Amino acid sequence: MRRYSPLKPSSGTRISPEIRLAIYQRDGGCVGRKCFEGECAGALEIDHVRASHGIGLKSRTTLDNLVALCGVHHRWKTEHGREARPILLAYLELIDDPHAAHVDVVAGCEACFAAVSR
Repeated sequence: MRRYSPLKPSSGTRISPEIRLAIYQRDGGCVGRKCFEGECAGALEIDHVRASHGIGLKSRTTLDNLVALCGVHHRWKTEHGREARPILLAYLELIDDPHAAHVDVVAGCEACFAAVSR
């Protein structure tokens, strides 16, 4: 009989206060209210968009891979990852483009007006 050493317990992902603050300021609350259906509920959580690449491996903890989600939308994203990830990746791409319109059209915003007028 072959014996395997047990996996070390996860210490969780550590997100620096600076990155956490930048995500809260960038997203302005739960991204799920902009990207998914359903009402927000629960505490705001920071979540990785891209999946890890195997057991014991973690995906990048960077601004371009993290979003703020309420508990309900975080759970939905976890359960429907194949559907949710492309939507969240599109959101991240849109907000990283300085010439793109907002995810939600904002009255009086020149970028939003240009995007709607196309």
